[in-house]
Amino acid sequence: MNKKVTIKDVAEAAGVCKATVSYVLNDRQDQKISEETKKKIWQVVNMLGYRPNAFAQNMRASTERQMIGVYLPRDLNRAEKVLCFDFLEDLRQALHDDNANIVLLGGTPKRINTADAIVAFYTTREDFFALGECNFIPLLSVDCRIDDALFFEIVPDCEALKAQGAEHFGRDFRYACIPPRDASLCEEIRSAFPDALFVRRESDLDAAAGKDILVTQKALADALQGKCREVFLPENYAARRAQAVADCIRLALSHEPCERHVFRV
Repeated sequence: MNKKVTIKDVAEAAGVCKATVSYVLNDRQDQKISEETKKKIWQVVNMLGYRPNAFAQNMRASTERQMIGVYLPRDLNRAEKVLCFDFLEDLRQALHDDNANIVLLGGTPKRINTADAIVAFYTTREDFFALGECNFIPLLSVDCRIDDALFFEIVPDCEALKAQGAEHFGRDFRYACIPPRDASLCEEIRSAFPDALFVRRESDLDAAAGKDILVTQKALADALQGKCREVFLPENYAARRAQAVADCIRLALSHEPCERHVFRV
């Protein structure tokens, strides 16, 4: 059995005293500690897998329950809210066997003291890195291109989806989606599907009239019913994506080296 990491271990690895570690972990504002020292301590906490948060410890005390934070954008429109709700439900089911709780996070990126890991869903790249700057627990991205081996990211496999659409329809079709907020991922989608239909408002659905439409979002599939010739949602797509997120959470929390950091679904 691995030795339990203590606050003394963190202090020794960070080159500070135990009191300084305690002040940083408890966000003591009456102590003058440099930002460089604070950042180093949080990096060591993450590296050693130390779990200092009393809230999370108390919640897991009898069941070893993990706390998984899901960070969402601040200004969701109606379609995006449905999209996020579906994702939360899919992730809840994927994490069911892990005995994990999901904590909903939002607002301005800030330090999170109520989670063991954070899943950033549907954010911009800027918000993701702002979140990463103040949190040193495992941080994952869903539907945003990060291109940084420090973080796991789960994004659509556009080429595989294109092949599935071609096989299913056997004729011309369009890919439709509620577009991600990350510009790089939008460009990637446009590269695979030059005529992709980005649905930002209800009136955008009119462009699908009489056409065959490939989708990956349940909310959009429901909204398109009766408006186009056929809607094709690849079987179990949402469940497979949520499972990929759950697998990445386990990898991140294990602190084991992993060469792969981009997972396409």
